[in-house]
Amino acid sequence: MGALLLVSALIAFAAISSARVSKWNDQGMITPDKVFALAPPKPYPVIDVHTHLEPTPRAYDIAVRVMDAAGIAMSVNLSGASGKDLDKHLALAARYPRRFITFCGVSIKGRQWKARDLGEEIARSLQQSHKQGAAGFGEIVNWDSRRIAWDDPRLEPMWSKLEDLRMPINWHVGEPSRRWRPEGPFNTLEAPSLLGKGPLKMELLNRQERVLERHPKLIVIAAHTNFLVDMLPPMVYRFEKYPNYHVDLCAAFEEFGRVPEEFTDICRMYGDRIFYGTDAVYWKDHIKGDKAARVAHYKAFYLAHFLFLGTGQRMIPVPFSGNYGRYFIGWENGFTRYAHDGVSLSDSILRKIYYRNAEKLFGVKVEGRKSPKGLSFETPFAVRKL
Repeated sequence: MGALLLVSALIAFAAISSARVSKWNDQGMITPDKVFALAPPKPYPVIDVHTHLEPTPRAYDIAVRVMDAAGIAMSVNLSGASGKDLDKHLALAARYPRRFITFCGVSIKGRQWKARDLGEEIARSLQQSHKQGAAGFGEIVNWDSRRIAWDDPRLEPMWSKLEDLRMPINWHVGEPSRRWRPEGPFNTLEAPSLLGKGPLKMELLNRQERVLERHPKLIVIAAHTNFLVDMLPPMVYRFEKYPNYHVDLCAAFEEFGRVPEEFTDICRMYGDRIFYGTDAVYWKDHIKGDKAARVAHYKAFYLAHFLFLGTGQRMIPVPFSGNYGRYFIGWENGFTRYAHDGVSLSDSILRKIYYRNAEKLFGVKVEGRKSPKGLSFETPFAVRKL
């Protein structure tokens, strides 16, 4: 058995190491020739609670093609905006019944951030977006460090409105802790350092917690698990203290690959408040070119997630270049490249994370739904490179 695992790891490593460099995606997402399944992951009707689409027919067409190819039953679009842009998203989503859930945003510019009635204005916008058909609010990013503190009293009407409407907020607070440390041989960064450029990570988390204290009915989905991978005690504390606190796993799979045992324990204890998400982006620069090639790229992106959660495969490339995994394997397009091992979560936990938690929150039903084309994660051209 040990020899078989070693051979499997070497095969996967060879496929990764021999892969050609991809230049199409600024995020450094993995490509089909970098990942393949030694054994296919178990098929589930997955709900991806963290995606981003622009309001164009091409974006929605490619997203649905990817979803069909990868077994994604529904996607939550966190770029729904407001007003006429929200209407565009909802109209495009309506072309594909039961495939998309749309969150809204708000349009606040310039000096409006200084207004005394800012919270009331956002609350009115949320009420209107809810009436139009938005199911939630967010992904909300960077308000705290650039425009207004999360716990500013002026935002109280906004939080109260979200409670009243029972609209969940997808809330991006903080970044990986390494971004508050200087870059060096033992701390490589995939984005600029935040050291000295605003509040520290713990202060951002404290501001979020003050909102949680004041609004116990607020439904929070902490984007990227609040990037608490290296601060698991605060994550456990939040799960224990706030029953309205949930997390999505997007852009954190690779981080958890460094602490697989702890991640498995978190999923066992709090699996009913963890959502599957990927941060898949269907914007102009990411979907240009041949549609079939784009679909193949995204399909491999999803496969890396499925292999990590549902199998024990070794040396799985991380979904994003630059983010940490367990094994350093090289460089690509200026990004560090890492791999990690799968954690083989149980079927009961996988079902919760993949779709049951989202079914409950959004009042949808996908259990039993199958991909119209069937699932196949074969990438034979990766094997031929050996």
